[in-house]
Amino acid sequence: MASTLYILLPSKNVARSVPHLAGFPRPFALITDEGEVLQQGCKALDELQTAAASARQVILLLAASDVSLLTVKIPPMSAAKLKAALPNLLEDQLLTDSSELILLSAPPAGGMCTIAAVDKSWMEVLHAQAQVLHPRKLMAYALSSSMRADADSMSVLVEAEAQVLELAFAKPAQPGAGLTFDLGLNDGEATELVQQILQTLNLFSTGMVVNVSLPVDQLALYQQTAESDADLAVRFHFHETNWSARIAGLNASSIDLMSSVSHANQSSFDWAKWRWPLGLAMAALTVNLAGLNLQWLSMKREAQALTESLTQTYKTTFPKENVIRDPVAQMQQKINLSRKSVGESTPDDFLVLSSQFGQVWDSVVVSKPNAPSIVTIEYREHSLFVKLKSAGLLPLDQFKAGLQSHSLMLVSSVDGLLQIRPGTGDGK
Repeated sequence: MASTLYILLPSKNVARSVPHLAGFPRPFALITDEGEVLQQGCKALDELQTAAASARQVILLLAASDVSLLTVKIPPMSAAKLKAALPNLLEDQLLTDSSELILLSAPPAGGMCTIAAVDKSWMEVLHAQAQVLHPRKLMAYALSSSMRADADSMSVLVEAEAQVLELAFAKPAQPGAGLTFDLGLNDGEATELVQQILQTLNLFSTGMVVNVSLPVDQLALYQQTAESDADLAVRFHFHETNWSARIAGLNASSIDLMSSVSHANQSSFDWAKWRWPLGLAMAALTVNLAGLNLQWLSMKREAQALTESLTQTYKTTFPKENVIRDPVAQMQQKINLSRKSVGESTPDDFLVLSSQFGQVWDSVVVSKPNAPSIVTIEYREHSLFVKLKSAGLLPLDQFKAGLQSHSLMLVSSVDGLLQIRPGTGDGK
């Protein structure tokens, strides 16, 4: 069953106060693609290796205050041009040099584009720390972009960290945002802090209904504080935080903050993903090579046996021959000599070759208009060499067919010089 391991990360400021981020316990959940929660709890990264090994991918949820989500108007342009233009589009909205940031954009819609800006060094640290999980695929999203905001309402997540509260909120058709609040040290300060948080959320909500998800141990305090204000008591609704509220807004258009970092830090080809396909390919190649070698050995033995049989036959027929290099050729030579000694002609005699060639030439070439003429005919190497004038007018296909019918073959026809020698009926 395909599943994803979600890990909620602390804010950058909190993480930098921790000596070793991989050993810092974090909320996590292993969730199937159908939304079923297989595991959840709070563990350090180096304790989640088993869960990561069973997951198809690992998704890190960054504190909303660490990621700036901005909406800008853009002219029509390609994805490559948009990526190159991001620093100039955000020049007036960034307080930090764009070279120190990672700028990523969501797919444009209606001439508007949502852009995420995050500290490059922070993302590189997270990428390095997450390698303890050995993830098959590593992704990261801002918590404010992974939430879902219903129509005419604002969604808020309150996450308690060491001495701070991290807020993430999302409004419909608007980029999300985040804030960080220092925690109070006693009950009075805690109540005052909650009042500040609610007033801040009231300003951002602009009269909308506000759905607040927060730890179960803080529900009573927030509800009591909201009830002291009639307007807040009506519009603010408080719920216990769950993983559905954290990831309900993730979709194909969500901006993966780890995409450029993963590519930049990928130092070599990931052989682990391809070990089984490569292993199967090597096994198939080995089997095929073994089969080819066995077939070659079999054919070699057969050829050797045939050669020995021909050699033995030649020795039996001509016992006085001491040097045997090519028994078939030597046997043919002996047969030709025997024919000549009794007055018989052989297929490669000049008279036989020239007679058969003349028959083919008269039947195929001479009858054609503008037929080429013969300049010279030479006999050497058991072949006829015929030099033609206007060789380009020779009907080559018909000429070859005529030669084949007379057990002749055309060896070559280079620069108007035809080489003709005896052959078999199939042209070989």
